[in-house]
Amino acid sequence: MPEPIMLEKGETVISKSFESASEVDKKSMAFRKLTQDEVQDGVMHALPPSIALKGKKSDSQWATSTFARAGLLNVPAEFVAQFRWKYNRPSDAKLRKTGLAYIDLGHRCIRVTMTPEGSVLVLENHLVGREERLSIVLQEVPNLKLQAEKWYDVTVEVKGEEVVFQIDGQVLYGRHPLIAKERYDKFNIDVDGAGFVWDEVTIWAAGDYRSDWEGEREKLSI
Repeated sequence: MPEPIMLEKGETVISKSFESASEVDKKSMAFRKLTQDEVQDGVMHALPPSIALKGKKSDSQWATSTFARAGLLNVPAEFVAQFRWKYNRPSDAKLRKTGLAYIDLGHRCIRVTMTPEGSVLVLENHLVGREERLSIVLQEVPNLKLQAEKWYDVTVEVKGEEVVFQIDGQVLYGRHPLIAKERYDKFNIDVDGAGFVWDEVTIWAAGDYRSDWEGEREKLSI
């Protein structure tokens, strides 16, 4: 896992290795849009209803959705997170081209959008203002492309007006006053495709800024 570059780790808030199905409970996790979950072989699978409910009757508007969304509950506003995740390869050729993944700190708030063409760190409309249609782009990373069946090791740090994502050797950094605002939901992964696999999830409360952060910040701000 990439080591944090902005913050020290505080008290452990959430730790899930998914060795047991009991680690997926309503007190610590939430699944939206009829997403179905399954713990198997030490990992958690999040499957969209288009796959998990195929052939079953459902009156829900999400019954044929290709989105799978899983989130962690009771996450502090400022934290350090580390986890591994993998995007499942869609069988549908169109989805293989158009599939995407969101790593959200708050629903439609602080978001990394990953696509086969590249990634972008944005502030979405639930922070910018729901009446606004445009996002605030903090950083574009064309070299960070979403690849199916590849494990991504991710470290996320958020405190005050700053956020750092480390994904597959790429560092995404953003600084904006809106980052410090209250966010609905604190952490979600939302993918369009054939679902995803999640493993080794740990979240710590944000500690102090690292002693070398000012120098690191200067490098990232250039």
